[in-house]
Amino acid sequence: MILRLFLSLLAFIGITCSAQAAEDKPISYNRDIRPILSDKCFFCHGPDNQHRKAQLRLDKPDDGEGYDGAHLAAAVPGEPDLSELVSRIYSQKPKLVMPPAASKKTLTDAEKALLVRWIKDGAKYESHWAFTKPQKPELPAVSDPKWVHNPIDSFVFARLEAEGLKPSPAASKEHLIRRLTLDLIGLPPTTQEVDAFLADDSADAYERLVDRLLASPHFGERMAVPWLDAARYADTNGFSIDDHRDMWLWREWVIDAYNRNVPYDQFVIQQLAGDLLPGATDQSRLPTGFLRNSMNTHEGGTIPEEYRVIYIADKIDTVSTVFMGLTMRCAQCHDHKYDSLSQKEYYSLFAFFDRADERGKGETNANTPPVIRMDGPITDNATWKADVEHRIATLQRYLLHPPEMVVPRAKWEAQAIASAEEPLLESLKVPAMERTDEQWGVINEAFSKTTELWDRHINVIKTEIKILEQELKAGKPSVMVMQEKGPAKTFVLTRGAYDQPDMNQPVTAGVPAVFPSLPDRVGAAPTRLELARWLVGPDHPLTARVAVNRTWQMFFGSGLVTTLNDFGMQGSYPSHPELLDYLATRYIDSGWDTKKLVKLIVMSSTYQQSSEVSDELLERDRDNTLLARMTRFRLPAEFIRDNALAISGQLDPRIAGPSVYPAQPFGLWREVSHFGYEKPFTAQAFYPSEGSSLHRRSMYTFWKRTSPPPSLSAFDAPSREVCTVLRSRTNTPLQALVLLNDPEYVDAAKSLARLAIREAGKSRMQRLDYMFKRATARFLEPREREVLLVHHHNAMTKFMNDPEAAVKLVGENSPELAAWTSVAAVILNLDETITRE
Repeated sequence: MILRLFLSLLAFIGITCSAQAAEDKPISYNRDIRPILSDKCFFCHGPDNQHRKAQLRLDKPDDGEGYDGAHLAAAVPGEPDLSELVSRIYSQKPKLVMPPAASKKTLTDAEKALLVRWIKDGAKYESHWAFTKPQKPELPAVSDPKWVHNPIDSFVFARLEAEGLKPSPAASKEHLIRRLTLDLIGLPPTTQEVDAFLADDSADAYERLVDRLLASPHFGERMAVPWLDAARYADTNGFSIDDHRDMWLWREWVIDAYNRNVPYDQFVIQQLAGDLLPGATDQSRLPTGFLRNSMNTHEGGTIPEEYRVIYIADKIDTVSTVFMGLTMRCAQCHDHKYDSLSQKEYYSLFAFFDRADERGKGETNANTPPVIRMDGPITDNATWKADVEHRIATLQRYLLHPPEMVVPRAKWEAQAIASAEEPLLESLKVPAMERTDEQWGVINEAFSKTTELWDRHINVIKTEIKILEQELKAGKPSVMVMQEKGPAKTFVLTRGAYDQPDMNQPVTAGVPAVFPSLPDRVGAAPTRLELARWLVGPDHPLTARVAVNRTWQMFFGSGLVTTLNDFGMQGSYPSHPELLDYLATRYIDSGWDTKKLVKLIVMSSTYQQSSEVSDELLERDRDNTLLARMTRFRLPAEFIRDNALAISGQLDPRIAGPSVYPAQPFGLWREVSHFGYEKPFTAQAFYPSEGSSLHRRSMYTFWKRTSPPPSLSAFDAPSREVCTVLRSRTNTPLQALVLLNDPEYVDAAKSLARLAIREAGKSRMQRLDYMFKRATARFLEPREREVLLVHHHNAMTKFMNDPEAAVKLVGENSPELAAWTSVAAVILNLDETITRE
């Protein structure tokens, strides 16, 4: 009993102190109140008048008529005791308490106290911060101007001072060059680059490093990866059949645009309406592949109009998410539950894309018109033809020597051994993974060609070869683009159903009323070109904010607004609102110069902080919202693989070109493939590339939506079926299994071991230091070296005593190579190796 009283007293003291601290901080509707009302109240008392309860609207002022005709205002300014809202949130009666139990939402004591304070202070509303034009704020004064390298630091330092915190020390030069190189080109620095930077004591060494990386052609590759997610880029059509398409020319344009530093406003206009620009050419039409990246289908029974509507809805979702950070999809069937976006306004946006010439039913294993054929922005015609011819030659070899799963399984084999002739018998005795091409040829010739699986194998490859040969015959690669067919009559679709147009609600192309209006277009309805120019116009409140926030997230692991896809009522409030608006306005004033924005970020003292964190700071700010240190986070999926390829010396650094097929477990595509949708069987099966194509950067990996590259999916790469602007970041045992057992990573470990043996010298110390520095850009500490030396000794002992294990790991009887491969695998699997510090 005494213990209970003591705990209750402690709790009361804690609540009282917390409340007092809150009382000392001025209340902000946008920061403190709107998030509560939006999350707990707007679903029933927000913008959607068809779903609104009790005629009470809480998302804007002067619209509260009380509950159930009680005629008491929900929030009486200055009078919480007379406010029905306060009465309801504190009610103990199940039928009266708000939010109701059925909503599965509850208010905390702190949230209730904030609402009471808000009403007591006058129940003042503010326009939603994201829907007001950003204004460039004054730089705050700080007590330590020496730490301030550029305006970013002024805002961050001022916030830290207000919270009673200080920034962390600068990171070491080893960490800085690795961090910066991974961030700007998605690859690790070479040991030569690390040594040169460490030896350079000049005052501008870091800035020159920044400029060199910004000028690298790999910068465009790094920046393009998240844009491919946002644009839902893939090499297949999606849906159930998910067969082949070619959009790599558009991917190449994106890489080239980032390298040329195309101003972001032009980057937007060209992708949304390049076909409508005056004097449009194929070069200006190519970027509109952005809008054609949506899935399409040719499945039997497809209703073209149904899928045409689906494609347009996907475009609206992508455009509103990528450029405005809004969840417009919510208004497809009804007025938005949280934001001031009506269903009719949704279909006004729909009307911009309703004019497009796009079929609802697509082509089979090909691009669906409208398409253009042209040379790539980077890849010349001769290189493209060589790539296609190389792929055809690879597939022709697979006709004779298929992967393991095509041929009979071990039980097919046991039955055949009894009557087998000597060549077949000898071939069957060899384990499947160790058979030569000749041995596979003997087996296939003997009995595999009679199986249905073999027939499918032959037909799939022949179909793919035929497609590639047709492309070669056409002379140039193709890409899907946008094209207008003329004005269309657009109506609100009841509940979003393609066959339920509300003939009483015709709409014309337009934008939501909550935003600035479109510029007048005399004598004609506005087109996608007007929409694109409106998005990057000087008065649009969202486009620049969303763009700089997404860029910030690339370098800090989280945006200043953490909900990258939602700047609306349900979105998070900015951690540093003045900094966000400063960056947005400066971005516009710079002429939408992306490289300048990136340089500003990485030149800041904020970016150059150490990522080491004390227990106290971790407890105070676990998510690093206040930016008192640099955030460390696991590399994106593509860069984890690219990192391993670069460290091991295997990476083929060629820029751009058609997609390639790095090795993956055979049969995954067959598990999801739509077999037998027509004769002959033309379902896809995966056949790996050969030669250096196996080691191209991961962004060039052929992307099948229903079966994305498995080693990338394990590290949270999306399927690209829909727009994704923020990847998940999970931590699962499967990831460790991929790094330890995936043949690509095993091969990378073997390659790194060979490099160490060949280049690092004879001593174990030299070889350990060589491998570790290639992976982490720093030298081993004594304790780390000791651990790896022990591991090497144990591995060497094992492989000396078990030569077969060495052969199994590295393909030859070399205990030395096997032991160093084992050590290399440990280094490639280190948390530090796959983490950006």
